[in-house]
Amino acid sequence: MKRDEYEAVAAKLDGNAWPKLDPLPEVSTPKPKKFPLKALGPLAGLAALATARDVQAPDSLAAGSVLAAAALAAQPHADVLLPHGQRAPLSLNIITGAGSGDRKSATDQVACWPVEEYRKEQARDYATMQAEYEAAKASRSPGDAPVTPPRAQTLVIAKATTEGMHQLLRHQSHLGLFTAEGGEMLAGHSMREERKAAGQAWLLKGWSGETLDALTRGDGLSILVGRRLSMHLMVQPVLLRQLLADPLASGQGLLARCLIAEPDTLAGTRKFRAVNVMESKEVKAFHAKLKTLLNTKPPLHPDGDGFELQPRVLKMSKEATDLWVAFYDNVEELQADGKELAGARAWASKAGEHAARIAGVITVLADPQAVEIDIKTMAGAVEVTQFYLQEHVRLMGVSVEVEHLKRLHVLVEFLRERGPIVSNNDVLQRSPRAVRNLKAEGVKNLLAELQMRGYVRPVGDGWEVRSA
Repeated sequence: MKRDEYEAVAAKLDGNAWPKLDPLPEVSTPKPKKFPLKALGPLAGLAALATARDVQAPDSLAAGSVLAAAALAAQPHADVLLPHGQRAPLSLNIITGAGSGDRKSATDQVACWPVEEYRKEQARDYATMQAEYEAAKASRSPGDAPVTPPRAQTLVIAKATTEGMHQLLRHQSHLGLFTAEGGEMLAGHSMREERKAAGQAWLLKGWSGETLDALTRGDGLSILVGRRLSMHLMVQPVLLRQLLADPLASGQGLLARCLIAEPDTLAGTRKFRAVNVMESKEVKAFHAKLKTLLNTKPPLHPDGDGFELQPRVLKMSKEATDLWVAFYDNVEELQADGKELAGARAWASKAGEHAARIAGVITVLADPQAVEIDIKTMAGAVEVTQFYLQEHVRLMGVSVEVEHLKRLHVLVEFLRERGPIVSNNDVLQRSPRAVRNLKAEGVKNLLAELQMRGYVRPVGDGWEVRSA
């Protein structure tokens, strides 16, 4: 049937015969779930709980800060052995979105207090060595051996290029990119459009514990083996949205390697409380363990460059392994077409490794000399990973329900643009890719739903579209 024939048939239809319109809901982001704080274990979990309570900060904000600090301290000491034999670092990339006034800095100051104290000691040591170097250089006589200048070291850095971090890691074993103002990094030099691919690729290698290499005219060839890098960024929601929408961050795999959350604000509910969270016994216990880890010299490779780490192997108990495998298989099944994780395959495919890393961090925090992850710790790590998986699905808008609703909206817009009469062939061959990818049966189901809602009605072998 040709278009003019469609229109002739449509003209014969009673214009008042349309059923009452059942409007499509707007596509919206659902509310976040509560962070399972106790799943972080008796040290990190209770510290996060106390921080959230006393600072009056959102739960995943406090949890992210505590978990990031623990990962930073644990990462040089051990790698977790996955059930298939691959080793994974204990490094974590954690990104939390929160607005101004949501107490990002206050939360980070509590969780990372031992980290900041350690960093201050590094700065003081460098100042002393620099003064000694200047004195030695001034007193040097002709013919004396040259004096070697000291190298600055820092456990964490807030604002840096990936090239700068590479230079730092030439003279230290591990590093944390930590900032409560994540815009400094996401909008910085390494993330500019022309450098973004290279910057993100370097961060991916850092997370994976791979060899970091660089060749520049000024510094020549630099090959760094056995380094560790964790990342903890707190960002404004608008910047988080930009990162989540960045096709390169998604396609290159950065987002799949990050634990991302965006809690609801608590603004308007935080009445004054005369309490010092730093005096909390839970926070003090957490700080004591962090200090122990930070002040314990990590294992180094005997034939390395003096900074190459040789972390010990952290195995899973038989029960923990069984639980991990069951979690892995369940997540894999849910990635099939039409299942709830089909739109989040990149992140879901790494869920097992995320759980293993988190379990390793919790284990080493509790016992710096531990050699095995028990089932209780693994169960908690799986629960935390499930939270971050749900957050990824929620924030990326890739749940089955949201994806379905998006397709309905897209199809309605297409039909209105092509209408008032649209043939089935037009829909199957020219509709947006998100709709066409469903094939004939899937498109048929979408059209049937739009018909029930009163957006379209059949005309011959096509559809009449209701005016907007």
